[in-house]
Amino acid sequence: MDHPIDTNLSPFKFLDAYQKEDGDIFFGREAEVQELYKMSFQTNLILVYGVSGTGKTSIIRCGLANCFDASDWFDIYIRRQENINKATIRELKAKDEQKSFESGYNLPQMVHSLYMDYLRPIYLIFDQFEELFILGTEEEQDEFIASIKDLLTHDLPCKVIIVMREEYLARLSNFEKEVPNLFEKRLRIEPMNRANARQVIISTAANPKFNIELCYEEIADDIIDNVTAGGGRVQLTYLQVFLDKMYRIAAKEDPNNIVFDVDLVKKVGSIDDVLVDFLDEQLDVFGREVDRRDLALRWLKLFVSEKGTKIPVGRDELIEMVPDMSATRLNIYLEFFVNRRILRPLNNDQYELTHDSLAAEIFGVRPQGVPMPRVLEPDQKPTSPFVGFEPYPTSMAPLFFGRDYEIKDLFDKVVNDLAARTTLVFGPLGVGKSSLVCAGLIPRIEQLYQVAYVRCSREIIDSVLVKRMLAMEPETNQEPLFLELAFQWSEVAPELLERKVIILDQFEEFFIWVQQQEQLLHLYLHIAALLEARRNIDLVIVVRDEFFSQIQDLEAFIPNILEEQVRIRHVDEKTTYSIIKHLLEAAEMEVESEAIIHRIIQNVSEEDGKVNLTYLQLYLERLFEELS
Repeated sequence: MDHPIDTNLSPFKFLDAYQKEDGDIFFGREAEVQELYKMSFQTNLILVYGVSGTGKTSIIRCGLANCFDASDWFDIYIRRQENINKATIRELKAKDEQKSFESGYNLPQMVHSLYMDYLRPIYLIFDQFEELFILGTEEEQDEFIASIKDLLTHDLPCKVIIVMREEYLARLSNFEKEVPNLFEKRLRIEPMNRANARQVIISTAANPKFNIELCYEEIADDIIDNVTAGGGRVQLTYLQVFLDKMYRIAAKEDPNNIVFDVDLVKKVGSIDDVLVDFLDEQLDVFGREVDRRDLALRWLKLFVSEKGTKIPVGRDELIEMVPDMSATRLNIYLEFFVNRRILRPLNNDQYELTHDSLAAEIFGVRPQGVPMPRVLEPDQKPTSPFVGFEPYPTSMAPLFFGRDYEIKDLFDKVVNDLAARTTLVFGPLGVGKSSLVCAGLIPRIEQLYQVAYVRCSREIIDSVLVKRMLAMEPETNQEPLFLELAFQWSEVAPELLERKVIILDQFEEFFIWVQQQEQLLHLYLHIAALLEARRNIDLVIVVRDEFFSQIQDLEAFIPNILEEQVRIRHVDEKTTYSIIKHLLEAAEMEVESEAIIHRIIQNVSEEDGKVNLTYLQLYLERLFEELS
């Protein structure tokens, strides 16, 4: 082949959408494009929907856009970003290059002004519209519906195209009530069939710009079999990822003789391998050139929802979620992952993962994160390893046995889950919640960060500072009172940007002793003010599970707190046996037979067979005192 090529110029878009300038390499969607083009002359409102990864955006940005002459196409693409109504106004104003908008213009007036300036039909294309229902409030949705209804009642040369994932179609019921013709002109984008996928491969290879040679046309079927694992419909995203990797491997071996053959297909592997390899490759490069690999994974999880889907995140939100990351370091992370096609920049300084397939992969990986420090040995050994009614204190951490798995789970949730700055720890009475926090969590995280432990006793609730919080809402720009409460006994004042962990133990005491709902409301507002103050604070709330329902009221002020939880359960008999054995050894008490330990377990078990750890401590302490 005669023409040397740029090995970085892959004809396959990977996870990016095709743009208008990609018309010469956009194949396999001719029928859908023509149907959409025909609809554009029949209505001012079109609904385009389908499952994720079917190429809905490409069909519009490339396919439909190339159906029109420049004089008939004025496209404005709108994503929700932080608010769909604000984003709509912002995108229209960005097109107002002649500064024709007057103060106070509404949506129809802006559209009319743009048309008069350019004399071209306006196409408002609301892409990934499902974000309005995933992330938007009811008020935001209502405002948008009202503005679109108003726009459509005006006789304007304007088309509205709504593009969304089909699983959210049911959420359009309120929209349809206000705009009854919402579903009249709709187009479902099906996953690509094998014939069209074959056309994509063969037609792209035939473009002389890329110098791709197919060893035989049937190699296209071999590629499709690998992508679909022998199934019918083709996941377009996976096809693009697979072809992109084939092209880059072949171009690296011989940039002037790129051949797609059976050996190359085998070398690339399965589509699952491709996605995992792609993410691994980029994380390896990150680890060599930028920072630790596990830090990258933890950071990328900020762009993944609780359901494993991608979500847009603004720069300001990233600063708030990871306040100890400097602006320079944040820019380095963003630039790396944008250049590596893991993230794509959106308008209004927002970023998102390039596709849900990457989000699912990142969602399924648990990064190692900050390793959990070992407990330091105390300077002086306590006279007794038993604590009776009280929880194990931090000083007795080396004698807190049998809960290693729960301690590690709690540590990772508080320290390594960057997406969660609040953790709810709950469980029934007698499972050792306070001991897990005081003797399990605190001795480890205090080696890393400053820790404040507040036991919400009646004495604390009756204190002047708490009474002040219960009596009034937090004042604007005031130092959070909860910060003052938490660190009032600390010898060193907390640094502003230093990461801090505040633990509110036995939080149910507030529900027991504070009777007025207004006072609880003030309490919640002060907790919210603490987290919103950007003081780099992680908050842990510990509560008995019979008060769990009352925590739900707090979710209005701390979103997702009910999702960011660690449930502490009763220990099983095997764990109880291990705890008893270790405690007896620590107390230098010999046991004649294992049957004695099993008898102790029976004696401290409740009627339902569950072990009460408080009873166990009292029982062992009594034995220790009698033998001493």
